Amino acid sequence: MLRTLTICLLLLCAAAPAGAIEVGRVDIEGNHFVSDTKIVSIFGVRAGEQFLAERVSQGIKRLVRTKDFADVRAFYSEEGGKAVIRLLVEEYPRVQGVVLEGNRKIDDDDIKGKLTLKEGYFARPAIITKDIASIKDLYAEKGYNRASVVVRRNPGREERKIFVTYVITEGRKVKIRNIDFLGNGAVSSGQIRKVMDSKEDRWYRGGDYKPKTLEEDLDKIKRLYEDLGYLDASVSLEKTEEADDGGKVDLYLRIREGRQYYVGNVRWSGNEQVTDEQIEPLILLRAGRPFSKAELEMTQMNISSLYWEQGFIWSRIEPREKVRRRTIDLDLRIVENEPASIREIRISGNTKTFESVVRRELDVYPGDRFILADVQRSVRDIFQLGYFNGPPRIDTAPVEETGYIDLLIDVEEKQTGNFRGGFGFSQLNRLTGFVGIEESNLLGRGKSVALDWEFGRYRQNMNFRYTEPYFLGTQTSMTLNVFNWIQDRISQQYYRDRRVGFSLRAGHPLPLLDYTGGFLSYRFEKVNLTDFDPSYPETGSLRRIDWPLNKSSVQAGLIRNSTDSPFHPTRGSIVSWSTEVAGGPFGGNVQYVRNEANLSWFRYLFWKLTFHLDVDAASINGYGGSAVEDYEKYRLGGNRSQSLRGYDFYEVVPEGNDPYVGGTFMTRFIQELVFPFSQAVYGLVFFDAGNTWNSMTEANLYRLRRGLGVGVRIEIPGMGNLGFDYGYGLDKPGGPGWEPHFAFGTFF
Repeated sequence: MLRTLTICLLLLCAAAPAGAIEVGRVDIEGNHFVSDTKIVSIFGVRAGEQFLAERVSQGIKRLVRTKDFADVRAFYSEEGGKAVIRLLVEEYPRVQGVVLEGNRKIDDDDIKGKLTLKEGYFARPAIITKDIASIKDLYAEKGYNRASVVVRRNPGREERKIFVTYVITEGRKVKIRNIDFLGNGAVSSGQIRKVMDSKEDRWYRGGDYKPKTLEEDLDKIKRLYEDLGYLDASVSLEKTEEADDGGKVDLYLRIREGRQYYVGNVRWSGNEQVTDEQIEPLILLRAGRPFSKAELEMTQMNISSLYWEQGFIWSRIEPREKVRRRTIDLDLRIVENEPASIREIRISGNTKTFESVVRRELDVYPGDRFILADVQRSVRDIFQLGYFNGPPRIDTAPVEETGYIDLLIDVEEKQTGNFRGGFGFSQLNRLTGFVGIEESNLLGRGKSVALDWEFGRYRQNMNFRYTEPYFLGTQTSMTLNVFNWIQDRISQQYYRDRRVGFSLRAGHPLPLLDYTGGFLSYRFEKVNLTDFDPSYPETGSLRRIDWPLNKSSVQAGLIRNSTDSPFHPTRGSIVSWSTEVAGGPFGGNVQYVRNEANLSWFRYLFWKLTFHLDVDAASINGYGGSAVEDYEKYRLGGNRSQSLRGYDFYEVVPEGNDPYVGGTFMTRFIQELVFPFSQAVYGLVFFDAGNTWNSMTEANLYRLRRGLGVGVRIEIPGMGNLGFDYGYGLDKPGGPGWEPHFAFGTFF
């Protein structure tokens, strides 16, 4: 192509007239897919312009650079005293389809995902060559290093179109039989093997030979030596030897260790905004120890983070090393520069959510100094809204040399509203149907509304909830809840329980307590217990009540939430405390004081494991001469409210009590190891312990009912959550035993 282009340009220049002449017309020949108009536009030489050979040659080069043409030629002639340019182009054929043959180990979709060539593209040789390399690389990643690819071009069903077929010969998977290290003395072969991803093939593990993985391993080995002070070390693949007819390979790695260097004097200078006392504990390198590159990089990162936290994001740490035989003196020169201030905060990606909804969660404002901790807190608070897929992406854009930056916040919207309907199953209520509609970001304003109806043989629930997160433009949130609940007689439930009422709750953050908010709520409900089970005694206290009862209560409390995710936390905690007073000055004929406290603590361990600890304590006591009615007392068991897995619903009551009489004090300790199988499927291992007593003075934390087991949680879009726990109750009255706990649907 290049040779043809050069000859055409020489011939064109030779044929071009010596004097000025006007271009009469530009004729295009040979094109099938690219229009004349587009070719002339790219060519850039039009009728009526002065003919210049240099402009024609530039136009030809532009056409070649489109890579749509296998050949471009220009011919010059004169008609009527004007120049006529004839462009003869040869297009690459169009791709009518991409076909794969011979691939049995890797699916078509996986291979095509690596290809650049697609239907409708021009079949350019450069793209096809790149795709061949991509296919080979993909096979090499799977251990098939001897895979080969040839290309077959077959005529298509239409003129100038072809089918491109990649014919793959996969070959055998190559395994690593042995890895031998040559030249290592200071570091054992076992230490080196631990940092490598390439492994020898054994019966208990695979050992595929992947050249790219081996290249990365060579860098890891070099890094290992550098972290031990061997800064001159080098690692290379000296040779490979095939075995087992090419099915296995022996690798020989040559290591040149060099000398080991030690830390000498460590000094730093240039710090004016940060004291020496603040920097000293951040220095990981210590005199007399091996000079570690990892410790040097971590030291630089530690000092930089200290400056970033104070807004000096343009600061940099410049290490200067001075070698004295086998000792290295280190001088850290700190260039602080000016602190950065925020000029603008730009928010992008919010295709639904109003910008004001995001901005009101920010802890930084235009004109503020850029403080890393404040920005990170803003990211966390925006994510906690629950409207976005993952935490916002943060970037900065410098404003020339003014010292100001623009803070760029990019969010990705997630689906927040859904209409759901279907069926659910739980061990408590058996089969139920449900219909619901929910929107947690109504009209992009951050308001929340939900309407749910659950129906079945044992349960009839309707619930409406509306939340205004910024009532009247203030930080006060208001939530209205209206409900009608009917729970029929079920296992361990001795009556039909119907409650109709509403609640109104106001919440507000507390500025002096980080992550903390307070709330105050009023609740009114009419409670009606009917259709008592024959096993419930005629003399039982609940039979003597003149139903229905009116309960009017006020609840106040605090909630502190420092978790890192509203969905699946891995760090932080949720601490809550509340006191509810029913009756007395608030009216109604139910009187009690209920106190509840809860701690949920999350800690990332390793791999993908998260430890979750949940501790509950609650008490309820009558006042004004009134006793607490049995239906308000605590009976533990199951996997809903007052849960204790490994036990049936409402099974755990104080020792000596009838099974329908709960306690006035309870506590629970729940421990879970949670791990994700995917974004929508989570597994867990749990240990629950809890009990309930007739008073707080009777409580004995050495006599808890214990249960352990495993569980799984599955999020099903538009349906809700599927949950299954299989618990082994260690302290069941009839002896230890297993208890399954199901829940499917939106009401957990």
